[in-house]
Amino acid sequence: MHEPDFFETPEWAIQCFEKLTGLQVVVHDIGARLWPFLQSERFKHRSPCCAAVKAAHDWACTDFEITRLRSDILRHPEGRCHVCHAGFMEWVMPVFIHDQLAAILFAGQVRVSGTHPHLVRDIRRSVTHTSHSLRFVKADEAASVLESLRQLRSRLLQWHDESPALLKIRNSARIPDGKNMATRRQQIRHFIYDHHTDPAPINDLAQFLHLGESRTIHLVKELFGCSYIKLVNQMRLRTAASFLRNSSLPILEVSLSSGFHDLSYFHRTFRRHFGSTPLHYRRASGV
Repeated sequence: MHEPDFFETPEWAIQCFEKLTGLQVVVHDIGARLWPFLQSERFKHRSPCCAAVKAAHDWACTDFEITRLRSDILRHPEGRCHVCHAGFMEWVMPVFIHDQLAAILFAGQVRVSGTHPHLVRDIRRSVTHTSHSLRFVKADEAASVLESLRQLRSRLLQWHDESPALLKIRNSARIPDGKNMATRRQQIRHFIYDHHTDPAPINDLAQFLHLGESRTIHLVKELFGCSYIKLVNQMRLRTAASFLRNSSLPILEVSLSSGFHDLSYFHRTFRRHFGSTPLHYRRASGV
């Protein structure tokens, strides 16, 4: 695997945590700061056990994860372990930027084994769901995972603090074709980040890179394994999903603000990627 660039670092750090702990991480991006840098699926609880509960008790999940947790977690600035309303244990870590709650990291789910003296339990049990696929975790392992989640938070905050300097690469000098491909990747990602809500045709990227259009098409395919328009649409879909989760903009405004100027094309592309319509995605996100 190549060394992660600026855009890849948050997702890479989370994947490293997942590999070490065997837990799945979900991010509530309250401050809408991480959406360009994480996989779209990262923002929603999607494990089989959660999906089974949400199918019948979606209201309870929304109430626990959004309505109550976002105020409760302020009393646990160093994170906590809790058992949710469905009986699943997970780890939760608040991320503060400028003293404001910017995100919440979730890691889970498991079942409790033994005595956990610091475990927070949801008293409003709406359903008890038994999942034999979930492993049991004892208190000492729970404490180690919580510390690992703190380290993940620290890495994300370090990346956030360094990002203004790293973003300056978008104005870097001309690079000879075929040289420093890691920098080429960052330049292309930054261009798409800056221009994806505009028409942003491929020849604009070519001019930015000081390359011919044909060479630019092949370079994108070589570096990312997909077409330029697919890269642009991926960023537009992340933007659209962020608007749907974090705003009450009408669907047409979400489409236009994300760079999709054809509403039908937006619906088709969104549904193909997320498996649901934009409106259903918003409702499932609790907005």
